[in-house]
Amino acid sequence: MKLTNNLIGTKKTINYLIFGLIFTVFSFSAMAQENPPIPIEVLVRNAQGLNFGTFVVGSAGGTISIDPFAGTTTPSLDVFPLSFGSQVHYAIFDVYANPGTLIQILQPQDVQLTGPSGSNVILSINPSNQTSTGDRFIVKQNPQPVFVGGTLALPAGASPAGLYNGQFTLTFIHQ
Repeated sequence: MKLTNNLIGTKKTINYLIFGLIFTVFSFSAMAQENPPIPIEVLVRNAQGLNFGTFVVGSAGGTISIDPFAGTTTPSLDVFPLSFGSQVHYAIFDVYANPGTLIQILQPQDVQLTGPSGSNVILSINPSNQTSTGDRFIVKQNPQPVFVGGTLALPAGASPAGLYNGQFTLTFIHQ
């Protein structure tokens, strides 16, 4: 009789041991489950506007560009930057997104800036070489600053002196 009780006790111990092993296997597989995706939200705020400063345009016209890294201007043809007047600065956009988010900046359309007496100049922005991040970048910090330069096309002939204003739109897309 004692022998039978030992067999029953040993059988129960084996059953508990098998059940414990099965439970442990299932609990490890549940821990390995992937977390649900983090919602991707991208917010972009304009922290500083684009300003080409003060310059003079001769009769041949030309262009003036702002570098998004140094914030300096580069004139061409008959355009001469002046060291006095309004200060030159690139635009700054602060991008708020989860670190690791891939962002693409779409090529914007050229924008017509309006000045005194109905005169106009054209602003062009090429995100691949006129932004500090290029046209595609991965967010590394929050906010991720993006410095934006541009190029003004100044027509031949005398454009009236004065302030030229307009707005441009950059589209930031998360991938």
